[in-house]
Parts: sequence; C-alpha cells; structure tokens
Amino acid sequence: MNDAALFDEAFGQLDDDRREQLDLAAASDPSLADRRARLRHALSLLLDADDPEPPSALAARTTARILRHAEEPRILEFAPTRPRVRWVDVGVAAAVMLIGMMSLVPAVRHQQQSVGKLMCTDNLRQIGLAMSQYAATHHTFPYVDPSCPASYVGAAFVQLNEAGLLHDHTTLDCPCDGASIPTKQLPRFDDLLGREQHVPGTCRDDIRVDYAYHLGVRHPTTGQTMPLPFNIENRVPLVADQPPFRLDRTNNAAGQGGIVLVGNSPNHGGAGQNVLFTDGRVEWRRTRWISSSDLDLYLNHHERTRPGIHLMDAVLTPCMMRFRD
Repeated sequence: MNDAALFDEAFGQLDDDRREQLDLAAASDPSLADRRARLRHALSLLLDADDPEPPSALAARTTARILRHAEEPRILEFAPTRPRVRWVDVGVAAAVMLIGMMSLVPAVRHQQQSVGKLMCTDNLRQIGLAMSQYAATHHTFPYVDPSCPASYVGAAFVQLNEAGLLHDHTTLDCPCDGASIPTKQLPRFDDLLGREQHVPGTCRDDIRVDYAYHLGVRHPTTGQTMPLPFNIENRVPLVADQPPFRLDRTNNAAGQGGIVLVGNSPNHGGAGQNVLFTDGRVEWRRTRWISSSDLDLYLNHHERTRPGIHLMDAVLTPCMMRFRD
C-alpha cells in the first residue's frame, strides 16, 4: 500500500475492500501502521477543530520580522539607474577608431594617386594622338622658331589647338598636381605674337600647361636647331609631366625663361613622371633616366636646357619657358 491509500482513508474516500487490504498491510508492516497513525493525528487537528487557534505571538513575531527587514536595501537598489561610462572605455574606443582611420588614410591616398596617374596617362595619350596627326600633316612635330617673340614651348599646344586637333584643352592639366590650369581656352598665336612684340614676357602666364614638350634637336650637319621629325626611326620622349623649374622674372625673362631644377616632376609628388613617346605609348618612369643615349629626360647630353645634340637626346621643357637655339 502506498501513501495515496493512507490519504484516501483519512479523507473517507477508501472503499471497504481497500480498507480491509490496508488493515491487513498495517498489521503486517509496523512502519505503515506508524505512518497511518501519525497522518490521522495530523489531520485530526485540522478536520476535527472548528476554529483552530493560531500559534501564540504569531502576530508580534510577524510584525517584528517586517520591521527588521524594512530598513534593509532591496536588490533593485543595487542596480544602477544608468550604465556607468569609464574614461578607460572611452579611451580604448577612441584609440580603436583612430587606428582604423590611420590605416584607411594611406589606402585612400594611394587609391587617389592611382586614379590620378591613370587620368594623367589618358591625357598624354590624347595629346600624343593630336601630335601624331599634326606631324603627319606638317612632317614635323609642332615647333616655334626661337627667334620668334612668342617662342614659348607652350605655343606648340597653341598650334595644335588652332589646327583643330586639341579638342579639350583640359587634357593639358595633370590631375595629380593639386592645382588646376585656367579654364579659359588657349590664346590665339597671333595674339601672343602681337602682345610679345609690344611687351616681351607678358604672355607667359597665359600658357599654363602641366606638361613639358620636346625642345628640338641640333641638325647633325649644320648644328642649327630643328623640330623633331615625324619619320624618326626610334621612339623618343615627346611630352611628359613637367620638371621642377624656376622662372626667371628679371628683365631678361623674355630671352631665357628659367632653369630646370633637380628631381622628378612635382606633378606626382616627386615619385616619378609619365612620359609620352613618339610611338604613342605612355610609360611611367621613376627617374629622369630614359636610356644610355638619353641620361636625363629634361636636360641634353651636356646637362643643359638646350636642344638635344642628336635625335635620341630628348629635352622636354616646361611650356612657360622658350624654344632655344
């Protein structure tokens, strides 16, 4: 018999057959008989009494317990009303953000330089196409006689423009030099000539081009300066990012123009320069060295800003300087 039978008997829910079985089991099992007696005694206190009395001093002990715990802090009082921000956490977060930004800046700068270099390469290709079309017609690349008052190197691009071959003069602006050339169109060559005949040196600022152009070569027999011929067998530099230079602002500026300084082109921060060759190819050069026949892209074999002493000795000069004998 289990305890359920004992409770059924105590509450009068046990039938005669099961009661008889319980009596037989209790007679043979002293422990069952003991549990049966204790259960009957406990339930008799509840079932037999009509109005049981509460334990003595129950009300006083309950009130004292409530008063004793009323002054104790509750668990909700330990929870902060708002999360505490420590300066250490703020410093760590700021350091992580700073490191992330510092790691992104070189990548973004490198990406901008790469895009700018590609745009510069495209500019030179368009200039090379215009130069080839001009040379195919005139059998030489653009050139201005050094004796002409408007013999600026940039006048070669003025000739391209007047021939209708330079469709967009913004191609003369290298996007990597951080400065834009004036948005106005190139001046007319006749206007340059007239103004230079009146006041020499006044038109130099009107020919702002970010690229250097071929200065011409010495004739192998006569020694006179001549433009670069179109049918040259080997390819030579024709246009490139302009070198670092210093203009001569003295009264003799119309006669000289300035000097070429040491170093790579400032257009790309001194990292190198794009060079357009006569075959239309554009190459990136980290130094001014071209070949064993042309040791300096911007100076001739005698390390001077003068025409090359042979066809392979290219000398590219800033457009604000002049063609020279």
